[in-house]
Amino acid sequence: FKLGPLSSALLTLPALPLLPGMGPAGGGTAPCGPAGLVTPPEILAALQLAFGGDLVGETGYDLAATRCCSAAEKAEAKARGSSLLYGELLPDGVTKAMSPERLGGSLPSAPASGSHGAVVLELGHGSGKVAMQVWMQYPQVSHVYGVELVPSRYAISAAGLRKLLEKRPEAYRQLDPSPVPATCDPAAAGEAVCLQEQSTGRRLEFRCADFFAVGLDLAVRADAIFFAVHIPCKLFPQLCQTLAKAKEGCRLFSYHSLDSIWWSDEPCPFRQCEENVPETDTFSTSWSPQGYRFYVYVCDRTQKVPAIQGGLRNETFSEWQSLWDEAVQKWYFHNQETEESQWEMPTQAGCWRAQWSAEWNALLLARAHRTLAVGGAPVPRRLGLDNQHVSSHHYATP
Repeated sequence: FKLGPLSSALLTLPALPLLPGMGPAGGGTAPCGPAGLVTPPEILAALQLAFGGDLVGETGYDLAATRCCSAAEKAEAKARGSSLLYGELLPDGVTKAMSPERLGGSLPSAPASGSHGAVVLELGHGSGKVAMQVWMQYPQVSHVYGVELVPSRYAISAAGLRKLLEKRPEAYRQLDPSPVPATCDPAAAGEAVCLQEQSTGRRLEFRCADFFAVGLDLAVRADAIFFAVHIPCKLFPQLCQTLAKAKEGCRLFSYHSLDSIWWSDEPCPFRQCEENVPETDTFSTSWSPQGYRFYVYVCDRTQKVPAIQGGLRNETFSEWQSLWDEAVQKWYFHNQETEESQWEMPTQAGCWRAQWSAEWNALLLARAHRTLAVGGAPVPRRLGLDNQHVSSHHYATP
């Protein structure tokens, strides 16, 4: 990450954010995860046929979908206020996510035929292994649609799809991709590739695009949505406005807890699936094969009182971590979106912005995405800016 004009002592800081559940960096593969459902061997063999044995079950931080990113792609991500930090669900993590108590609860009981079956949407499909596994492992799914912003990662997914077609031409054929919405700028649509299973008409489709331009619109008819990706928090309101239109019964697999990111006045139609409520409900990932916490929801508009509501209590997401530098005996702040660190306390965290009031001679907090200001309020919990930091830091200017 970028150090800027900081002390050389910061050179000892980790190059990756310290996310809960992360194990030590390393390599290799991990076919097994937390105790539970195991991926059928024939599915693993099919994934290896498409992507190669070395790329299925990769663990650690040095993944193929990390190494592929160019300097230009990294610079573009930084300009957007995001990073290309990457990880992916392992096969057993996908199998658990698709269990009947979680995303699988939205799938029909009968196998799909043509367009008659479930639609699964993956926002930020990365290497494409998760989307391809869902398509191959669950015959009830008629269409899996993945969208990936980073061209080099999309290229891995497209190559895997074409390799599967090359190895099994009797089972699959290539189709023209689905048309993009008329409201979409053609320049934003990007490249796409689509594979069809000849015996059933089921489709697997990958597109290289910003899912806010192409893909997120499918949320209104998707039966299951994978959102196992981190996006800049400034986009949370737009995301929530679209998810608020999800079809009844849709299941959502999310990297974020909706309680902390529902920055919208639109009522949230989702509630957490009962099996996913315990903090022990984790899923195997490349960075944490033993299991990492994700959140699974179901769209249920029959709730008399929404389980998830926007407002002060729930707007607790922060992109910042406050970390202690033992060498210099001082706190510093690490931004998990831009992967940059700084000594100065941030003036904005999540949807909260700190502003100096000359009238009150005090530091006030305002909600950045709303007009309501909260004067003299305590810092919301989990922002990475605790009350001790605020009370001990004096701002001379706004």
